[in-house]
Amino acid sequence: MMKRFLPLILIASFSISSAEQAITQWVYNTLERAQANLDKGNLEAAERIYYDYANDTWSSRSYDHFVILRTYAYFLISYDRNEEALKYLKQASLKRDMPPYDIFELNFTLGQVYYVNGDRENAKKTLLKWVEIGEKNKLDLKPEGYAILATIYAQDEEWGNALKFITLAIDNSYKFVEDWAQLKFAIHTERKEYLDALEISQDLVRYKPKNKQYIEQMAGIYNIIKFEEESLATLEFKLQQDLLKKPSEYINLANFYLYKGLPVDSSKVIERGLKLKVLDNNIKNNELLSNAYIIAKDFDNAVRSLIKVTKITNDPKYDYRIGQIQLQNSKYEQAIKYFNIARDKGWNRKPGSLEMLLGVCYIEIDDFKNARLELKKAIDFGKEKEANPWLSYIESTEGLRAAASR
Repeated sequence: MMKRFLPLILIASFSISSAEQAITQWVYNTLERAQANLDKGNLEAAERIYYDYANDTWSSRSYDHFVILRTYAYFLISYDRNEEALKYLKQASLKRDMPPYDIFELNFTLGQVYYVNGDRENAKKTLLKWVEIGEKNKLDLKPEGYAILATIYAQDEEWGNALKFITLAIDNSYKFVEDWAQLKFAIHTERKEYLDALEISQDLVRYKPKNKQYIEQMAGIYNIIKFEEESLATLEFKLQQDLLKKPSEYINLANFYLYKGLPVDSSKVIERGLKLKVLDNNIKNNELLSNAYIIAKDFDNAVRSLIKVTKITNDPKYDYRIGQIQLQNSKYEQAIKYFNIARDKGWNRKPGSLEMLLGVCYIEIDDFKNARLELKKAIDFGKEKEANPWLSYIESTEGLRAAASR
């Protein structure tokens, strides 16, 4: 999957014209003094003004304090002091009864800072709140915010949401953004939406006609579509006659069967290619085989294929995937085994999700002690909403069992 990090798009404006009419005159004058120091290049004097007033004691409903916190945060951002800026943005977000537009703009900035700092989960939550406020109050939602959300969802392999937000970003942008088009191409390819991927690849080639990568991408999509129209019968005949000799022929035929909803046929083709050693016994081919088995609901063989992958690479995502499959297949002890292996290898994607799944597995085998431990860990990662019902279930079940044993 293509992973791209968008540049920081914060616009740090220190002009007090953005400080709404509701601020008091003395705060207006204070900000004006800070701005005058900035204009003269006296950054230390400007920061002293921002810092002193930002750290003073104010009412929880003070709009003046909100504006100062926000302005100081923008100042810090402009000098790449994002961690410090985060402190003041979070303080501003706690102010009560602020105008919707100000909260809207604050969430946009806060979401970006979270993202640049590598906190994808809080970035997503904050930017989704920004979208909600914007839609409710009919405010101008910037395409850059949509693009960050699309990138986060793509990194989490949530392709439907990724497509939704990158489409909004592109549709609402006044110019062609190359990175966004590349991301949309990758999403359509992951979703096997080849006609849509072709359209985006054509846009990229028109944008950069001499770019070899874009030309090859477009040619690859054309080949997939062309293959679907004319090559199936030929490849099936060659398979029956043991005439398939190229790895690409096996992969193309297997992908076609998957595309047409025939995962069992797809798995047979890959297995045959591996057995004849036409296909390499590598990560990519075993992952493709596993996907075919999962779609066919042949979970045991899906696990077998992924176990081969875990012997080639130490990437914990494959152990995590095995755990998910074993959970889906009601093999809870095996699921626990592989979730723990993934954690030991350093799994850190989707914080709290692994602990939630472990908690559910332990509940299924009546190990409530370990279930509690994992669910409480999930809560530490911000999964209260998901974990608390399971903790309540444990309490209720233990209570009923205790009553029945009396």
